[in-house]
Amino acid sequence: MTKATIAPPDTAKNDGHQINGAHPQDAPIPLDKPIESMDLQEIIDLYDQLDDKNSESAQTLRQDFLTLIKSHPARLNQREIASFLVQQIDPEEIAQLEWDSPNHMLQFSESLYQSRIEDEQFATQLNHHASSLLRHALYHYEQKGEMEKMFRLMRLAPSYLLRQNEELSRLQYRANTYEIKRVRRSRRFLYGYLFLQILLVLFVFPFLFINAENGKLQRQVEELADVNIGDDGYQLLSYSEGLYWSVITASSIGYGDITPTTTTGRIIAAVLGTMGVVTVGILAGLVLDWISPRRIG
Repeated sequence: MTKATIAPPDTAKNDGHQINGAHPQDAPIPLDKPIESMDLQEIIDLYDQLDDKNSESAQTLRQDFLTLIKSHPARLNQREIASFLVQQIDPEEIAQLEWDSPNHMLQFSESLYQSRIEDEQFATQLNHHASSLLRHALYHYEQKGEMEKMFRLMRLAPSYLLRQNEELSRLQYRANTYEIKRVRRSRRFLYGYLFLQILLVLFVFPFLFINAENGKLQRQVEELADVNIGDDGYQLLSYSEGLYWSVITASSIGYGDITPTTTTGRIIAAVLGTMGVVTVGILAGLVLDWISPRRIG
């Protein structure tokens, strides 16, 4: 926060004498304590004593007010403090503050909406401030290419703000375009997974299960790893039986008429069953998306 002493606005002097017509309010304003230890109400009272609201002194007081209110946004519930912010502080001055993150800006914007609305003009000015904060927060994410965060922030924003501002409408369009592309990428991945799952269920897992149960796969593992698994009770299965077992296991039905008796076969069954549960969930989501009506806006 600024520590400089507030100078009088446009003090008119000539050889040590005040020029005729100068206002008595133009005299230096005494400060009993430094600005950084002042309260918001004290800053407002000091600001009201200034004649020139565009002077350097007024700008300094506004910056000090913003720095304090940024750390204590709950004070906006007080009528006089909220009125000062809306009427005396330009929205760009708020947005140019050093915010911790765009979410911090949004939290401050939410505090604005909790202020007591005095009249229609006050509400319009408040919306202008909130719109400016939202726009700068979205700019921050757009410049850094963080489109996912930008989309999430856009979902939290009031919809009427997005319709009132053309620039916010443009940012909303960019966020929606990103979301459409993200969904398409995700669907391509899911379709690829489903195609792979079909190949595994129809061809790979049936042969793995058959070879595991008749002992062929186990003997190959024992030779490669130089270990003795020690399973017995092998069963000779045909491809049709292996395919039947694979489909029943992947669909999470599991009648139990064909069950693995070897350690290797049980491991294969566990892997296939887990993949089947995931696949059923994906299929249910896709079917629900296909039959659900879509909305624009």
